[in-house]
Amino acid sequence: MKRIFLEDLNADELKIIGQDARHLAYALRAQRGDRITAVDRIGNCAVIELTDFNNDTIKARRVGELMKIVVDRKIILADCLPKQNRFETIIEKATELGVDKIIPLISDRTIARPGGAKEKNKMERWKKIAKEAAEQCARDTIPEIENIRKLDDWIREIFPLDKNTLFLFCWENEQTMTVREVLRTYKNSSGKRNIIVLIGPEGGFSDVEVMTIKIAGGVSVSLGKRILKTDTAAISVLAMVNYEFM
Repeated sequence: MKRIFLEDLNADELKIIGQDARHLAYALRAQRGDRITAVDRIGNCAVIELTDFNNDTIKARRVGELMKIVVDRKIILADCLPKQNRFETIIEKATELGVDKIIPLISDRTIARPGGAKEKNKMERWKKIAKEAAEQCARDTIPEIENIRKLDDWIREIFPLDKNTLFLFCWENEQTMTVREVLRTYKNSSGKRNIIVLIGPEGGFSDVEVMTIKIAGGVSVSLGKRILKTDTAAISVLAMVNYEFM
């Protein structure tokens, strides 16, 4: 069933406007009488029926019961910004792989450092990519994309780490602990429910950053003998999380 994200589903009669309406009408070839799944910004879900098409507006009515989406485990991706537009690929694939929150970070060795109007434009585009990817893969929620901030500031925000959270970070100097081993230990333990995955920049984390991350509860993991690009590393770890838990 087709899926769309709306601001509010509380009303019985609904309007879909602008880009969302055009996407339904032209990309998805929706027609009057079609029933689709709609999800709102606070996690409500319902089936709606399309009743009228008029230029950039589609009218609809709710025909199914309003249900609350329940998320058992949250997956958070904290990623130091890569060069060029690779973060767009990371957002798209992370959305498809079930990430609930994406946090763009700037570390000591991060090269990409958008600011001002450029940062605002990037945030708008990133949110648009996440929304489109969520609709394409028919997931129940759009991942939240937080504002860009420094790695140190973010570490201070999450410290002390919630006892129900597993915090992984990929480190090229980790020789023994693999992602699979940590995930399977976590899977067989009781209590922990959420997972944070931290990915470094192209130049890796500095020694001081590694120490800070470990003090905050981060568990360093290896992705094998090869040094992966930051976008490949993010997708690889999230794929492993999906394999173990989805």
